[in-house]
Amino acid sequence: MPSLLPGYEYDIFISYRQKDNKGAHWVTHFVAALKTELEATFKEDISVYFDENPHDGLLDTHQVDKSLEGKLKCLIFIPIISHTYCDPNSFAWSHEFLPFCHRAKSDPIGLDIQLQNKNVTSRILPIQIHEIDELDKQLFENEAGGQLRPIEFIFKSAGVNRPLTPEDLRTDNANKTFYRDQINKTANAIEEIFRSLKSENHAEPNSKAVDTVLSSSKMQWVWMELQRRNVFRAALTYLVVAFLVHQLLVILTPTLRIEERIINIELIILGIGFPFAVVFAWLYEVSPEGIIRTNSSKSALNPYSGARKKPLTGGLLVTSLLILLITQYIYFNYVKTDALMGASIKSIAVLPFENRSGDSADDYIANGITDDIINNLSVISQLKVTNRRTIQQYQGDVMPYDRIAEKLQVMALLIGSIQRSGNKVVIRAQMINATDNSFIWGNTLHRTTDNIMAVQSEIAQVIADRLKIKLNELEESRINKVPTSNPTAYDYYLRGRSLYYEYKPEENDSAIVQFKRAIAQDSGYALAWAGLGDAFAQKHGRFALEYKWTDSSIVAGKKAIQLDSNLSDAYKALATAYNYREDYEKAFPLLKKAVELNPTNDAAIGNLGTNYLLRGELVEALRWEKKAAGMNPKNWIPYQLTGWIYRLLGDLQNAESWLLKSLELNPMVFDTYELLGYTYVAQKRFEDALNLLPQMLSIDPEETRVLEAAGLVAHFAGDTELAKKYYKLSIEKNKGYKEDRFTLSPIGLGQILLSEGNKVEAEVYLLQAFENNMSEIKRGSKNYDPPFYIAAIYAIKGEKDQSLFWLQKAIDSNWVDIAKVKHGPFFEQYKSNANFISKLEQVEKKIDQMKSKIGTIQ
Repeated sequence: MPSLLPGYEYDIFISYRQKDNKGAHWVTHFVAALKTELEATFKEDISVYFDENPHDGLLDTHQVDKSLEGKLKCLIFIPIISHTYCDPNSFAWSHEFLPFCHRAKSDPIGLDIQLQNKNVTSRILPIQIHEIDELDKQLFENEAGGQLRPIEFIFKSAGVNRPLTPEDLRTDNANKTFYRDQINKTANAIEEIFRSLKSENHAEPNSKAVDTVLSSSKMQWVWMELQRRNVFRAALTYLVVAFLVHQLLVILTPTLRIEERIINIELIILGIGFPFAVVFAWLYEVSPEGIIRTNSSKSALNPYSGARKKPLTGGLLVTSLLILLITQYIYFNYVKTDALMGASIKSIAVLPFENRSGDSADDYIANGITDDIINNLSVISQLKVTNRRTIQQYQGDVMPYDRIAEKLQVMALLIGSIQRSGNKVVIRAQMINATDNSFIWGNTLHRTTDNIMAVQSEIAQVIADRLKIKLNELEESRINKVPTSNPTAYDYYLRGRSLYYEYKPEENDSAIVQFKRAIAQDSGYALAWAGLGDAFAQKHGRFALEYKWTDSSIVAGKKAIQLDSNLSDAYKALATAYNYREDYEKAFPLLKKAVELNPTNDAAIGNLGTNYLLRGELVEALRWEKKAAGMNPKNWIPYQLTGWIYRLLGDLQNAESWLLKSLELNPMVFDTYELLGYTYVAQKRFEDALNLLPQMLSIDPEETRVLEAAGLVAHFAGDTELAKKYYKLSIEKNKGYKEDRFTLSPIGLGQILLSEGNKVEAEVYLLQAFENNMSEIKRGSKNYDPPFYIAAIYAIKGEKDQSLFWLQKAIDSNWVDIAKVKHGPFFEQYKSNANFISKLEQVEKKIDQMKSKIGTIQ
C-alpha cells in the first residue's frame, strides 16, 4: 500500500531490535494494537512497514542497503528504544535509524516539521520500552538532531524496568501510564503529524501545482544533498587548484619554452576532470575503512568530519589556496609589473606569431597579425620596436629568449600564436621580461574572423598600459584606429600582403587581385590601396613591364594617403612609384615621412637609402642601407646595395664582403654577380670576374638580362669574344629590345663590332641605344644613367666634345661611378685625355669628401 503523500513508500516504518520481540513478542503486539488504533483514528488506510522476520528475509547475498533504501522512504519513523537499540553495531541502528536520519534531513519535507498549532516536532516518533543510560540517550539525540521526547511504554516498580503490557494496571506502575492510553497517545501523535503534512503546504491536490511543489522539493533535496556530501567544497577546491596549475604553467611557459599546445591540452584535461571530480564527491567519501559510498549505511556511521570525508577540502586549506591564488594574481599583474617598470622597459621585439592551425594556408593570418601589432606598437614614440624583418630570422628558433633579446638589443619580448578553426580564431599573446624570462602579461583572445581586426590595437594598448607608457592624443588615436571594419576585406588584404612579399611576378599579380578584392569590399581601406600601389610599381620597377604601371601606382598611393594621412605604408607606396619613375626629388620627402610615421618600416628605410644612392649622397645612402640590413638580416637587398655603395666609394674590400654576403643570402640574383664582377675588375682580378659567369648563367641561361650581365662582366674583364657572344644572345632573346630603355647590350655589341670594322651594323645598334636613352631624358628622367650612356656612345664613336658634354650632364645628375670610365671599355680611347681626367677628378674630389664622413657609420 503506498503512502498518503506521493514520493514515499510507507507512512510508518517501525524499527526495532529482533531480540526485543522474542519471548512475549512485545513489538508484534504493539504494532497490532497501533494498527487497530490507527484504523479508528484515520479515515484512510495507513501503510505500516514492520519487519516481523529477522532482516526481513534478507539473505547474506542480498544488498541490505539497496533493499532497505525504498522502505525507508517513509513519513514517520518509529524506533523502539530499548536497552540495546542505541548500539552502532546493531542492524536496526546502522541500517534503519541512521539512514532514515540522513535521508529525512535532506528530503523535501525535512526531519522536523511545523504542526498546525505552530509547534515543531520530529518525524522520528520514539517509543521507549526501557530506561536507558545517559550515553545511549546522548548518542540518540546527536543523530536525531534534538532532545529525546519519547512516548513511554515502560513499567516501573521496585527493581523492575520492563516494557508496559496491556495487562499492567496503572496503579501498579510507578510511571502511572496505561498501555491503552499510550497506544492512543501514539495514534494521536501520528494523526497530528499527518494533519500537518496534509495541510495547505503538504496537501496532495490533483493539479499542476503538485508537480511544481514536488519539483521544488526535489531541487531542495538535491541542494541539501550537495551540501551534506560536501560537493560544493570539493568543486571549489578543484577549481582553485586548477586555476593555480594553469596560472603556474602560463607563468613558466616563457622560461621552460613550453609549447602552447601543452597549455591547450592542460586546459582540456582540467575541464574534463571537473565533472568527474564533482561526481566522485557526490558518490564517495573517505572513512576509517577507506573510500565508501555517501548513501551507504557505513556513511551514516562515518565518524569523520565533513572536511575529512572529502580530503583537501578543509576550510583552512581552501582558504589558503584562495589566498595563494589571489596573491599570485595580484603579484604577477600588479606588483611584479610595477617592479619591472622600475627597469624602464622601453624596447620590445614581437617574435613571429606561430600558426597553430595545422594548416600552412593560415600562415598569412599569423604573419599579418604580427605585422599589425608591430605597426601599432611603432606608433608609440617612447618605445623602441624591432621591425618584422629582423625578427623573422627567429621564426621557429629554439634559442633561449634572453639570447634572442640580447641579439635584438631589447628588454622585452612579445610571443604568441594564432589557431584558426572555421571562422573562430584563438590568439594567444605573452609579454616577458627578456632579462630574466619572467612573465609580465599574457592573455588568450577568442575571436571570429568577423571581429579579428581590432585585436592588434587591443594588444598594443595593453602593452603600453603594462609598461606604464603614457600615450599622447595622436598615438592613442592611431593605435585605436581600426583600418577596416570589413572582415572579408581584411582577409583579402592579408593574403595580398603575403603574396606581395614573395617578390615574384605571378605572386605579384595574385597580390593585385587580392588587394582589388579588399578595396571592392571596403573602398576606404587605405592599407589595401597602399598595397595595390606597391604591387603596381613593382610590375615596372622590379619586373621591367610597361612604364604605365607607375601611373597606376601613383593613383593608388595618393588615394591611400588621402584616406589615412598617418599611414606609413601609403607614403612608402607613392614614393616607390616616384623612385621607379626616376623622380627622386618627389620620392625623397615621402620616404622621410614614411620612416617618421613608422620607424620599423624597413622597406621604407631601404628605399630611403636607395633614394640617397640614386641622388649621389653616398654617406646617407650607406647609413640607411646598413640600418635596413640590420633591421632585416635575411634580406639580400640592403647587403647588395651596401656593397654597391662601397664600390662607388672605392672601398673595394668592403664592397666584396657585402656583395658576397648578399649572394650567400640569395645566390639567384644575377645583378649581384654583375656588381661583384665590376669590383673584381677594379682590382684587376679579371680571372675572378670571368669565373662568376657560370654561376650567373646558371640562374637562367635563357633570360635576356642574365645574358646581358654576363656580356658586360666579360667585356669589362677584357674577353671581347665572350662578351660579343652573350650580347648577341641577349638581343636575340629580347624581342622588344628596340624599345627597351634599360638594355646595354646594343652599346657593348656596337663597340665590339665597331672595333672589328663592322661600322654599319655597329651604327645600327649604337643609334638604337642613343634614341632609347634620349627618349628617357625627354620624358623627364632624373636618373644619371641616360646621360652617362649617351656620353659612352659618343666616346665609342670618337665624338669627344659630345661625350664630354654628356658626361658633365651625368655628373650634374649625381653620377659618381668613375670606375666604369677608368676600368670599363666604353671610354677606352679617352682614359688618358686631360679633359676626361679633369671631369673624373671633379667626381673623385666629391667622393673623397664623402669618404671622410663615413667613419662614424658602423
